[in-house]
Amino acid sequence: MERIVDFFCRKEGPTWAILVATFACWTALIVSHEFLPWYVLAVVGGVITALHASLIHESVHCMRSAPKWFRASLFFVPLGVLYPYFIYVRDHTTHHRDADLTDPNRDPESFYYRQDAWQRMNPVMKMIMTANQTFAGRMILGPFIVTIRLIRVEIRRCLNRDGSNLRAWALHIAGLVLLFAIVSGWAGMPWWQYIVFIAYPGLAFSLIRSFIEHRSADAPDHRTAIVESGWFFGLLFLNNNLHVVHHRFPTMKWYEIPAYYRQHRQEIEQGNKGFVFRGYGEVIRRYLFKPTFAPVQPAV
Repeated sequence: MERIVDFFCRKEGPTWAILVATFACWTALIVSHEFLPWYVLAVVGGVITALHASLIHESVHCMRSAPKWFRASLFFVPLGVLYPYFIYVRDHTTHHRDADLTDPNRDPESFYYRQDAWQRMNPVMKMIMTANQTFAGRMILGPFIVTIRLIRVEIRRCLNRDGSNLRAWALHIAGLVLLFAIVSGWAGMPWWQYIVFIAYPGLAFSLIRSFIEHRSADAPDHRTAIVESGWFFGLLFLNNNLHVVHHRFPTMKWYEIPAYYRQHRQEIEQGNKGFVFRGYGEVIRRYLFKPTFAPVQPAV
């Protein structure tokens, strides 16, 4: 039995099992959408889409038992609608240069602004970006901000005649066509309902994880958080909430992370200077309406 379990884990069986279950639940949800109230669609659809996003993240770092082309074929259809898979792969790989974490010019996932950019920003935008650093603001405004930021970056690329992302966008559009052929053409769900009740909540749920992941600090080791959680958020985020471990060992499989964290908990908490939360309940209590930080990069 131990050999079977070891083989199952070495071949990333738990990941493939979660992937199959995610696609099965997603299919069942869109097929039965007519019989479900909107709030059930939003909660269940959001959870499924957020879990799919966690699996995309896992595919970037692990899932080595399958070739790259096969992993890409599984995820180029964007259940979350917004982000092209291959652009995410590149940007997230860049994000893992820990020396550049939170640097708005080098970290594609940073929510900080440079001092000069912040000073040029109008007061209304400053209020919006500060509100985005509260938990309530991140849930309400975050999906819009992430979407607009992606669009602005890509428009700037086009204006600079940079065609490096054209292939990624072409595949993304092909994936969207296939997605809505299934959602609307086959299951009969209007496209706008899918975006409002499934894709948008999924992005919002994913932003729960990234809300408190990083902060600006002089030492790179002090920039990454740990958020302990129960089984639900641990599964939803594939233990990426134990974010220090993930940044130390990006290729560590998601189901191996908790054991490592338990074994090295004290050393990890000392190493990231106590940037630790005892669950998302604590995060919400502390930052529901209070900004986690000012979104302007501290002067160095």
